[in-house]
Amino acid sequence: MSKKLPKDWGLKTKKRADGKLDIIQREDSGHESVVRVTDTSEITERDIADLKAADREAYPNRGAGVRAQVKRLVGNSDHKPTPEDYVTQAMAFDDSDWIAAAEPVVQAGLGRSGLTVGSTHAYRRGWEFAFGEDN
Repeated sequence: MSKKLPKDWGLKTKKRADGKLDIIQREDSGHESVVRVTDTSEITERDIADLKAADREAYPNRGAGVRAQVKRLVGNSDHKPTPEDYVTQAMAFDDSDWIAAAEPVVQAGLGRSGLTVGSTHAYRRGWEFAFGEDN
């Protein structure tokens, strides 16, 4: 059953290519942002309930309300990650993945081929000590 968004929320909808709706808000800066994507082609009671739950200004105790909302979103998991969990996640990445992800950053930062960093006398002396012809 299709529902309507309350007018005082100042939200509007926009149809997506996949048939769902984007629920859009206008921010103080004037830019529009998507606050929710509906599960169907209509606004449902669940969409409205989720939007109400996400309104942190509606909570009498904002901190407790926000914590409860986050717990609801992540499924009330009481699982605390162990150091082994982090190691397992890190080992799932191949070193080449990290290198490939870093290449555009390095290129943007250094930008020129053959670039060397540093120009102080101490840097040049250290360079010669490490890589000079005497070594």
